[in-house]
Amino acid sequence: MTHPEPSPQQKRMDAIRNRVALATSDWGIQSDGGKICLTAASKEGTFLVATIAEGAPIGDSEMVLNAPYDLIWLLGTYDALAGRYRAVVAELRRHAPPQHQQKPKDYAAECAMKCAEPAFKKFLEECHGLARPLTDDRVATKVRSILAIGSRAELNDDFAAAARWQDLRSAFDAWRRQG
Repeated sequence: MTHPEPSPQQKRMDAIRNRVALATSDWGIQSDGGKICLTAASKEGTFLVATIAEGAPIGDSEMVLNAPYDLIWLLGTYDALAGRYRAVVAELRRHAPPQHQQKPKDYAAECAMKCAEPAFKKFLEECHGLARPLTDDRVATKVRSILAIGSRAELNDDFAAAARWQDLRSAFDAWRRQG
């Protein structure tokens, strides 16, 4: 299995992680004849890594002197946040309905099919005053009137219209069970 090429951001993050992993984790600051120095300590000893030039701006000096610990802290914080993010995503996926259930219902098509059913036409005649002859056009007009819509397509776009359709369909089902 081939993996996709890492993004430039991922490549940079990998390079930063590699540099941090290869470097010592024990950093220090010391004075050397009036100059401030950044040091790194390992089992081989303490080494001078950088010297801050006399007269260097304090903000820049502070950034350089604190860079090792700031970088280590930032990577740790990033890893913790990324771990929390992955856990939240996994939890959301665990509670999400399966993909096949997320497809929205096509109420417009369902309504069109119901309007063609003779039993539904009879229901509209008896319960909603649909006049004869019980043609498909008259049924469609009556349903649009009952649901207060201009087109059956609204049933897929308007939650309130969809709810009214579901109520009408439920009333039809109850009427059918009685008869």
